[in-house]
Amino acid sequence: VVDLVSSDEESEDDVPVTPKRLRIIASEPKLEPAPKPTPAPAPEAVLPRRQLTAPLESPYPSSPLSERFRAVEVPIKRPFAVVPKTPAAVAQRHLFEKNLGELKGPKITVVNEIDESSPSTDFRFVQESILQAGVEHVTEDFMVGCSCYKDNGRQMGCEYLYCDCLDDSQVNEDGKRVFPYGAGKKDFRCLRNFYLESRNHIYECNKKCNCEANCKNRNVQHGRKVELEIFKTKNRGWGLRCPVALRKGDFIDTYRGEIITVAESDRRGAKRSPDEANYFFNFDKFCEPEMIPKSEFYEKFPQDIQDYYWKIESGDTDTDIKDGEEFWENPDYVPYEYVCDGMYVGSPTRFMNHSCDPNCRLFTVSYNHADTNLYDLAFFTLEEIPAGTELTFDYKDEDDRTVITDEQARQALLLQLGSKISGFAPRPIRGLYCQK
Repeated sequence: VVDLVSSDEESEDDVPVTPKRLRIIASEPKLEPAPKPTPAPAPEAVLPRRQLTAPLESPYPSSPLSERFRAVEVPIKRPFAVVPKTPAAVAQRHLFEKNLGELKGPKITVVNEIDESSPSTDFRFVQESILQAGVEHVTEDFMVGCSCYKDNGRQMGCEYLYCDCLDDSQVNEDGKRVFPYGAGKKDFRCLRNFYLESRNHIYECNKKCNCEANCKNRNVQHGRKVELEIFKTKNRGWGLRCPVALRKGDFIDTYRGEIITVAESDRRGAKRSPDEANYFFNFDKFCEPEMIPKSEFYEKFPQDIQDYYWKIESGDTDTDIKDGEEFWENPDYVPYEYVCDGMYVGSPTRFMNHSCDPNCRLFTVSYNHADTNLYDLAFFTLEEIPAGTELTFDYKDEDDRTVITDEQARQALLLQLGSKISGFAPRPIRGLYCQK
């Protein structure tokens, strides 16, 4: 209905006045309901995954570095997991998951896409390693902390010019000591390449340090920060993977177990079948190698060369051949004292399998510089790892070391700092090793 309305009356000669406004009256058309769409077939099970595509919030609200690299969930398809149905399988899965639930931190799940079996319930998860008879830490009376200002380095604690926790750290090829972890947007708390490529020992700040918990030199001590998944592999038993994408240098978790003496490990090893897996890790990071190249023996122990030849002739000692080079016994060798046994007690990393081309590696981490017999065993990623990829490491990974002398380190430091700091005198550097 259209109604033309004028603001004035019609004229006497019935000539309509031009309307000043137009009023349109119309009923709303009745819309037919849209046909219901045909339901789509049920999709495959989708597991949320995450890719590294967005900033990560800083765990430190006071820090101006609020933008960090966060993993964003992205769905990745995978087959349906097999749900246990038989009473025995249901009971075993329940016991294992109950045991797993005792661990703190992000969620850890168990997935079996092959059958209804579960990992052995003889294994017990622990938050910390258990020290058995004959094993003890060096007293904390010998622990020394740094005196860094708490608000150093963009409110992130320690800085290079002040931190005493770097005193025993290795120097890089430029003669500098570097913190083990990155502090940028993309490498926040990731292990730096200098450590990833050199196998250097990691020294973190400790409870006696003046810095606070948000210090960038505290990482492993805060525990696991990523979700993990124990899953059944096709042909290698149980394995470990992460349901989120990981950056290069990300901390996974520590290797834990019973800390025992060498004598106890020998006793346990003799009782176990040769077919059983070996979950021993030796605490030998600071031990001199038992065998050294003959050329190194000549250089370090010239006074012992003749005696060593006599021992060889009398059969009191022996030599070894490695890569075509002759190795002799090292007079400075001192056997390690402790071993970590993860056979029946430990962490989820106990399920990591071997690979000759691994994507993770085990590193040693200390908080008390005086304690060279006990330290944490921490796994870090060697590369970017897509979500759902199995985490592996090399069981036979050797810790080869090339010595950097004090004089070489001093010269490198002087080249870097001598022209910048008047009267700079580098302090003595002890036990410098740059590991290959």
